[in-house]
Amino acid sequence: MGRLMRLVGPSEVRSEQELSVFQSLVRAIAYQMISTKAAAAIHGRLLEQCGGEVQPDKLLALGEERLREIGYSRAKVSSLLDLSDKCATGVIPDDEALNSLSDKELVICLTQVRGIGLWSVEMLMIFNLRRPNVFPATDLGVRRGHMLSYELPEMLSAKELLVEAEVWQPYRSVAAWYLWRANDCVDWEKVKPLVKGKPGKASKS
Repeated sequence: MGRLMRLVGPSEVRSEQELSVFQSLVRAIAYQMISTKAAAAIHGRLLEQCGGEVQPDKLLALGEERLREIGYSRAKVSSLLDLSDKCATGVIPDDEALNSLSDKELVICLTQVRGIGLWSVEMLMIFNLRRPNVFPATDLGVRRGHMLSYELPEMLSAKELLVEAEVWQPYRSVAAWYLWRANDCVDWEKVKPLVKGKPGKASKS
């Protein structure tokens, strides 16, 4: 990890702190399972329809048909409306209350929403709530970045990677950011190979 940090340089974890939890989750729903360009276009149309500020009552007023016209799939429309309803009725509490929850409690609370899973909540905790010790071990970019950085023959499973990530506590969010950057900021063909330890295990450097 020390080598990777030197190769990438200082961390620049983007922030969504200007967004409410609701707004961050709406954005995350838009970006699920489609290209960044397509998601940005759809989310931009939603912002335009909402007068630049996405709120639960505005999404509920738009309704299923208009959200479909904006470009959301039926599954994403269901997620958006379920999230909006749960926030509007207090099933999902306000941001102050959410931020007081532990990571585990936050996952339990927000995954009540249709289409919001562990990964989406982890992204929220890293980029919006700025929690320093979140490690999204199921994320393909994190797993692949780990494989590249530690010169492994294949990606570790999420369970195996969580064990490896213990050494990076209490700053696993930063470690995850560097592993993401390992995919696009380093020319690994030009990097001096690691001195190998036990076969198939990552160095703890």
